[in-house]
Amino acid sequence: MSSSSESRPRESVTDEPSRDSDGWPVGWAAVRRPAPIWDPPALATTVVVPHPDDEVLMFGGLIQTQRRRGVAVHVIAVTDGDASYPDVDSDRLGTIRRGEQERALAKLGVGRGAVHRLGLSDGAVADRYDAIVDAIVGFDAPIVVAPWAHDHHCDHEASGRAALVAGARTGAATYFGLFWSWTHTDPALLAHQRLIRLPLSPELLAGRHAAISEHRSQVTDDIAPALLNEEILEPLDWTDEYYVTNVEPNDEDRLDRAKASLVRPGRGLEH
Repeated sequence: MSSSSESRPRESVTDEPSRDSDGWPVGWAAVRRPAPIWDPPALATTVVVPHPDDEVLMFGGLIQTQRRRGVAVHVIAVTDGDASYPDVDSDRLGTIRRGEQERALAKLGVGRGAVHRLGLSDGAVADRYDAIVDAIVGFDAPIVVAPWAHDHHCDHEASGRAALVAGARTGAATYFGLFWSWTHTDPALLAHQRLIRLPLSPELLAGRHAAISEHRSQVTDDIAPALLNEEILEPLDWTDEYYVTNVEPNDEDRLDRAKASLVRPGRGLEH
């Protein structure tokens, strides 16, 4: 997760992620409850991560699941997240966040050698989405996961669209994670998507928490007021990890629409 002065998250346009009497987030119960269980195939997986900490916030359960099976997981680190705090020197912040990400990924079972860093500009990923497409195609993994293309951050959305384009080229099965959508999207919009859930054991939940704790620059006030507060982090306590899977990897019409959308300004948060 990352934010610049121009791309800070808006105030929630729907409900806050507070629990109802049954323990479900208000407004999301009708969408989340019927989501079928997903047992991901034990196949090589490429994970597209726009900013350090997104590997935990959206994909932490899946990464652990695949690595515990001995499955190869390659992480495409799109940016260093060096614009998350405008008042902190970007070179210093980028160095800090790269280290945090390496330690978090190690907690999830991914070593430094499996991380491919693109070094794209934080907040301007859409300008070089082709680099993400090329990296995904280069790994040619049968499974690709990326942020949803409507996840309310310009870098998340560009990464998701790049995964759609790359998946259409390679025939990979593509799955899309959610983060800002939980607090910025009307649940009714996701009701028309195919949402699936990956059940998480207590061990996988603990792994996600251990990994996010490595991102001290985002969860503590060490260098600036923390961007990730308790409400935003609530999905890390959920016992399922959710993915959107409505896009078929070889749907040419969807591919054409994805390519066309890349020349328009990003939806949600602006650069």
